[in-house]
Amino acid sequence: MGAKRHKRKVGYTIMIVSDSVEKNQKKFHINTGILSIVAFVLLVAVICYAEYTTILMHGAMERSETYASQIADLQKENEGLKLEKETLEKQVANLNQSLNQKEVQVQMQEETLQAAAQEENMPKGFPVSGAAQIKETGAEDDAGLRPKEEWKETIFIGAVATNVTATGAGTVLEVKEAGEEPASVSIDHGNGYVSTYRNAGEVKVTAGSSIKQGEALFEIGENNTELGYSISKDGNYLDPMEIIEIKG
Repeated sequence: MGAKRHKRKVGYTIMIVSDSVEKNQKKFHINTGILSIVAFVLLVAVICYAEYTTILMHGAMERSETYASQIADLQKENEGLKLEKETLEKQVANLNQSLNQKEVQVQMQEETLQAAAQEENMPKGFPVSGAAQIKETGAEDDAGLRPKEEWKETIFIGAVATNVTATGAGTVLEVKEAGEEPASVSIDHGNGYVSTYRNAGEVKVTAGSSIKQGEALFEIGENNTELGYSISKDGNYLDPMEIIEIKG
């Protein structure tokens, strides 16, 4: 057998020569095995980096697609919320309109009730239980009851044995016994209405008592046929003849 040929290891020498005066030289010997290992390591590093970059890009693309899908879903949800908001705004507008209508109706009902209360509390009755006539005033020799002009008072002359009566239901607000002035009775009918009766007779009611329409306040006799009658609303005096309902 021929002698085994030994494969000769190839090596590389790197020589660095300086151009300085000293002519320094440096030599580096690189073994091919080490060079191969270094090259392999670099190749593996490049491949790993490429794979890592690919994985990162793939992940970024997946995340981008996920974000795009989420954004699309959010946009759809936003559109749905906008539609829902518009629907709710229309419902609120309709409710406000209905509420305004209800408020108007309630206000009208309150006004109707107030008008009914005023109508109910207004002292419309006749202040004498029987026939009576209105006294003509202004004569200088008149020794009878003179009207209080500031009260817009009307003087009635009633028949003997009839009564001075309450023109509406209410509460006796004040009673004044006869003195220099004839006796008087004031009745609070509510809702601002007050009626006042002046007569020289004996008062039949007391302050604070409840009064029904037509209830006797004075009994008319020979010496007290004249009655002074006035009505006020919230402190303002009214013409009684515009309020009294005379039933013939």
